[in-house]
Amino acid sequence: MTTQKPATGSFAALGAIVSGALLLQLAGTIVNTVVPLRMAIAGQPPLLIGLVASAYSVGFLIGCFAMPSLVRRIGHIRAFAVFAALQAAATLSFALIPEPWWGGPRLMMGLAAAGHGICIESWISGQASGARRGRIFGVYQLLNRVAMIGSQLGVGYVAIQSQDVFLLASMVFSFALIPVALTRARGPESSDVVSVGLRALWRQAPAAVVGCLYVGLVSGPLTSVIPAYGILAGLDQRNTILLTAGIQVGALLMQWPMSLLADRVASRLIMLCAVSLVTATAATLLVIQAADVAQARVWLFSLFALIGGCSIPLYTVAVTHAYLRIGREQAVGLSAQLLFLWGTGAAVGPVVATALMQAMGARGMLVYLMALSALVAIYITLRITRKPSPVFVDGERASGGPTIPEIELTKR
Repeated sequence: MTTQKPATGSFAALGAIVSGALLLQLAGTIVNTVVPLRMAIAGQPPLLIGLVASAYSVGFLIGCFAMPSLVRRIGHIRAFAVFAALQAAATLSFALIPEPWWGGPRLMMGLAAAGHGICIESWISGQASGARRGRIFGVYQLLNRVAMIGSQLGVGYVAIQSQDVFLLASMVFSFALIPVALTRARGPESSDVVSVGLRALWRQAPAAVVGCLYVGLVSGPLTSVIPAYGILAGLDQRNTILLTAGIQVGALLMQWPMSLLADRVASRLIMLCAVSLVTATAATLLVIQAADVAQARVWLFSLFALIGGCSIPLYTVAVTHAYLRIGREQAVGLSAQLLFLWGTGAAVGPVVATALMQAMGARGMLVYLMALSALVAIYITLRITRKPSPVFVDGERASGGPTIPEIELTKR
């Protein structure tokens, strides 16, 4: 009698990890929305709100270095369970300590979130074929976005008035353990983790480096600071939550088109068009706010949704670009480096954005988005004009040679 081994690429394997990831997104969004909103309502200064938001990203950065070896040692499934338990415990601590000390649990949550990101993205990306990697990763991001919007509108809209909101989020983090712990499917093989150095990644795929950094620099403030921005801009709690959710609605609507384009169109061209739109949109919002245009609130919601749609989904484009240039054989190590770049941006972005808001008021957020996007647009334009894209067939280099001939790989 033979025992059939569970396949790593089976629907059960992907279904379990994606189900757990969606529950993590649900709980994480509750915390991401409530923490800055509670701090703004309590009258905490914008810079402190930004520092608490950055604490999460600092923890994320530390996790990008520390977590790959843990995932390799204990496996994806057990590592996922450890990180979910850590998130649940950190969330409970918000109810026990005053707001100025919330940076501590946010740091811990960022550490665990990095581990989760490495588990999830390396599991998905490492099993996807080159021709479909962008679309598969895009579907995962699409479902993530649905969970995020659902938690903001369906839970955050009511729970913001409840003192038990952090208990609810902790409970959802705990639920995320269930589908992953119950699966009989085998996680990806991770006995040998190949690390791609940042210098090598920069030489081989600089657009991916800039893209991941840019998404972190933009999505950090758009996720963790926008609730405070809404209060400073004169919105009430209800409209602030709608503004926050509207950004994610824009990202949701653009996620699949960008994922599809990532498999068919040059990645740098997609990035250039997207960041140029963000630049123009932020500039338009500055003019609208300065001119006191009629229906300014409608314009605010609509144009911020466009900013979210043009910036946040770019992470999928950058990841696809990196896997095309580097190769999927280094899935865990490459995912860690890409998440590290995103986390670096997400750590710096909220501090810079809130510093400008403290100096200039709410419009400081728009100045930040416009200036950053303009700089990235200029850089990508220079890259396109100086170095044309190589030819790829079905997600692999047309030459058929090694995908990384000039970079150094080290096994940990």
